[in-house]
Amino acid sequence: MLLLPIIVVFWLGVAGSNAKSIKKSHVNLLEPITGPDDAWQGKWFPYAPGQPHIPQNAQRVQATASTPTTDNWTGKWFPYAPGEPHVVKVTPQERQDEMEKSSTTPKDSWQGKWFPQSPNEPHKVHKKPLNEENTRLGEIDCDDGKSNLRLDYDPNDIRDSLNYLCITSNRSLYQPDLNREALLTEHFLPMAYVPPAKCMNESIEYTHLPVTNGAYRPLPAEYGVYSYLPPQRYLRNLAEGAIVMLYHPCAFPGQVEQLQHMVSGCLYRHLISPSQALTAERPLALLAWSHSLEMSVVDRRLVADFIQKHAKQGPLALEELSRVVDKREAYKEGLTTEARLVTTADDYELCGYMKEGM
Repeated sequence: MLLLPIIVVFWLGVAGSNAKSIKKSHVNLLEPITGPDDAWQGKWFPYAPGQPHIPQNAQRVQATASTPTTDNWTGKWFPYAPGEPHVVKVTPQERQDEMEKSSTTPKDSWQGKWFPQSPNEPHKVHKKPLNEENTRLGEIDCDDGKSNLRLDYDPNDIRDSLNYLCITSNRSLYQPDLNREALLTEHFLPMAYVPPAKCMNESIEYTHLPVTNGAYRPLPAEYGVYSYLPPQRYLRNLAEGAIVMLYHPCAFPGQVEQLQHMVSGCLYRHLISPSQALTAERPLALLAWSHSLEMSVVDRRLVADFIQKHAKQGPLALEELSRVVDKREAYKEGLTTEARLVTTADDYELCGYMKEGM
């Protein structure tokens, strides 16, 4: 019985000791000890004991707005000093230098020639004289159908008469042969190909005979029959959809006349000329743009089929040719017979008269 009062007294003592310890800890958290006896010389974070809880950024903004920041730094700040607005600094001298630089055109020390023209020079076409005679007479036009014709064919030069004269000693080689088949040729060109027009100060050469495509002279030939028409001229007409009939000067005259009547009766836009480009095996030919039909004997059906398929075809073909054909300048050197209208200048029907007999 004596042991029980001893145990009760012991537990009461332990409980009182814990209560004093908890109270002491509580007092230490709420009431920090500060005063002149504190030996701490550093900085408190986030604030010193007893200092009110004020956000540091608020203090920094207030200090910046009211009191200018003082700093012993004597150098330059990059990109700007503390508290300075974000403004790009440009001195008056720098601004003036920039304006002078933008308004002044830089000079070029190049002393040579510019191609095709020097900077800031207008785009002008410079005409070049062909020879000393042209230099004295002045600059010529690109193409007037009369000047410098000797570059392609000179009708006044007897040496160029070889283009339309039969000078072979064995004319029998050009006699029609019924057993020789006609030859149809097509030259393929890229879809984007545009034939160039070259002035009369530049020669033109071709890679195939008879010529059916390539560069040409700007001025087209008047439609009809010629004593001789160079390919540099008739190519311009081929490009607008014409049919060209060529015959070798030694070809059988009866076959030449028969083919000529057929062509002139099929369409208005036709040209007829002799040519040394044809062979003795096939001395007759019809040409369209990028197409040729060479024959030894005139075949009525082949002729009509070729004209109906390939006439009015070409990179410069006009559906209404009549609107321009009477108003434009044309090449006429060597023209013996002008073409006559079959239907109209637009040739709305091709070889119509031949359909009844076929």
